[in-house]
Amino acid sequence: MVIEKEKVIHFVDRILLKLMTRWQRAKSMTLFTANELAELCLRAREMMWNEPICLKIKAPITVVGDIHGQFEDLLAMLDSNGWPITDIEIKEMKDAQKKNQSKKSKSKSMKPQKPPRNYLFLGDYVDRGPYSMEVVILLIALKIKFPDRIYLLRGNHESRAVNSHYGFYRELKQRYSVELYEYFQNMFNCFPFTAIVNDTIMCMHGGISSLLEHFDQFSAFKRPLEIPDVGVLADLTWADPDPVVAEYEPSPRGASYVFGSKALRTFQSRLGLQLIIRGHQVVDDGYEFFDERRLVTIFSAPNYCGQQDNSAAMLNVSEDLVLGFFIFRPESRDLEKQKK
Repeated sequence: MVIEKEKVIHFVDRILLKLMTRWQRAKSMTLFTANELAELCLRAREMMWNEPICLKIKAPITVVGDIHGQFEDLLAMLDSNGWPITDIEIKEMKDAQKKNQSKKSKSKSMKPQKPPRNYLFLGDYVDRGPYSMEVVILLIALKIKFPDRIYLLRGNHESRAVNSHYGFYRELKQRYSVELYEYFQNMFNCFPFTAIVNDTIMCMHGGISSLLEHFDQFSAFKRPLEIPDVGVLADLTWADPDPVVAEYEPSPRGASYVFGSKALRTFQSRLGLQLIIRGHQVVDDGYEFFDERRLVTIFSAPNYCGQQDNSAAMLNVSEDLVLGFFIFRPESRDLEKQKK
């Protein structure tokens, strides 16, 4: 078992170092073999499957919204907000991989800070952006190496029904094969759907569900599974808040519902929650509060699709649950810390 674990860590370190020191747009097609990526997906699938569908985690934690294949922006935001890895750990990784590392190769994108940050990602890693595969590879490799620092939830785009039409299928087919695409889908089918931070903050990709009466309900869901068309899991990945709605109404997306202030307050009271953190929608400033700060939307893909001119945000939740936003403004490509 010890030897096997060492082999896995060595393998994951090799993947991470390639992304950190050798990745360039021109080299994106040749960094990894299909066999390497298939093995990485299998390792991550096993780890995610062993996690509960509803995670229980402790602050401090940084919450990240939709990435949508914008790998270079993800690197830039992690550079400034802090990576889930220390300088010493990177040095140890490089020392262990000396035979595979070029002395001339030097990371231009990664500037880790101490101490490492813990991260919760809300899903929608893929589609629309140019480097969905790199986003997923980086995050699952970090998850395997640091399972208690990185948590990955499932978004509606981590679904065959969606990502077969919005870019991820085409990206994998062009760069590798349909067979490798299936490895990624099988892994997505084991991702958790929600996380509870310090028993009072609920995080998900989409929104709340009128069908969720208590957290024990999650034990009835057995993975691997596709995102269903209706029900609690569909709502967690598809629902949206709407200021003109009181309770629940059908969503214009054609999936799940939109919900209003009355529905949100009932949901929070029933489950003993103080705050909902979710993604799923582009918001101009990277974050947007709803219903007197009972809910906040986080979106982490700046200048979405090269057309929106929106900022991106990461939400840092401190140990005592104080919220601090890191804002990435596309016009300056700088990060600005704003505590709200």
